Amino acid sequence: MNTPQRTTTGRRVVQDALWDWWITTDPLQPFDPADVAERIDEYLHGSGLTIAPDLWTNRMPTRRAIIGTALVALLCTVSTIAAAARGEWGWAAIGVPPTALLIHECARDLNDRRRGRTAR
Repeated sequence: MNTPQRTTTGRRVVQDALWDWWITTDPLQPFDPADVAERIDEYLHGSGLTIAPDLWTNRMPTRRAIIGTALVALLCTVSTIAAAARGEWGWAAIGVPPTALLIHECARDLNDRRRGRTAR
């Protein structure tokens, strides 16, 4: 088997692995998918690549995460309002941006979940 050379793209490495298998395999030998998969996997590992599932495509915001964010946003809102009611305008001003960001994140996660999109 030829020594695999490092390439920059995964597609090129897969092409090289398939070509290597095609050249080094006897055409009269019966086709064994397990053997092909093992040889190509060895070639890819030798090139520094690993085949793994794309977990990010299935990452939709969970209900627990949305509820947690909503609770933190609620606590932040209540504390900001309490600081403003006591006349502590500095603390109230400090509390407004995080409150707005948490509410925005919660709304975005709800919208993503409703549309079935992945989290950002």
